[in-house]
Amino acid sequence: MDVSRLARALIAAVILAGLVSPWPIGPGASPAQAQILNDHRIVPRERIGAAALDKTTAELIDALGEPTSVWPGSVYTYNWRDVSATVTKDGWYATQICTSSQAYGTDQGVHPGSSSAAVDALMGQPRYSRLFRGWWRQSYTNLYWPGLMVSIHLKGFDTDNQVWRICVNHSAAIPQ
Repeated sequence: MDVSRLARALIAAVILAGLVSPWPIGPGASPAQAQILNDHRIVPRERIGAAALDKTTAELIDALGEPTSVWPGSVYTYNWRDVSATVTKDGWYATQICTSSQAYGTDQGVHPGSSSAAVDALMGQPRYSRLFRGWWRQSYTNLYWPGLMVSIHLKGFDTDNQVWRICVNHSAAIPQ
């Protein structure tokens, strides 16, 4: 038996024994990796749960599984049950991660479903805001902090004055 075949056999035996994992997250993952996978944290300029900025499409699929839908365009939006990722058309990196799931929250305690008053109290004054009014009499606002965007329904929705979506990116459309 040559050395390369022996090495492959040894690696396979170690993996099968469960001592290490061939995957960065999953069976045999380190406690830190497992915590990131399941922590449901929204971290500005970094990630929402296991979906991280700057990950490739393949890395996001490895972490989250196959997406439920993909929306093509000038960028691609990959949708999973709880999160979505906007990825460059070439698939090289995620530019924005969003969630509408109440299971995810910031360290300050803001999550989809939070009231606009709670956002003000917990996050303080945003660096920038933008109001959207539709001809259909519905409106919402996007509030921006460095690396974080919080969208709040204002009028015409069942969840008026509540957070409906939170996104992380590198800039949140404003300078540092």
